[in-house]
Amino acid sequence: MKVPMIALAALALMLGMLYYPVRFALAFELFGNAVHSPTLGWLGPTPRDAGKCVIDVGKVNSWECTDTTVFAEHRMGCRLWLRTFGYVDA
Repeated sequence: MKVPMIALAALALMLGMLYYPVRFALAFELFGNAVHSPTLGWLGPTPRDAGKCVIDVGKVNSWECTDTTVFAEHRMGCRLWLRTFGYVDA
């Protein structure tokens, strides 16, 4: 069976558009608390593998590690998440 090239192009486009949102959703707890750093300000949602870097301080989490690469890798998604949930200074 031959698959038309247009169908393959449409499938590739859909997969490409879903790559970053799915990667963001797998890296963070989307309905969790926001993470705040004493030195950097609001970072984004709580990463799923935060471990000892996150300290629960009530309605937000505090980031205690110096490594913030998970937030840098998903900078656009984190900013969008912070604005969506009302952290307007992000």
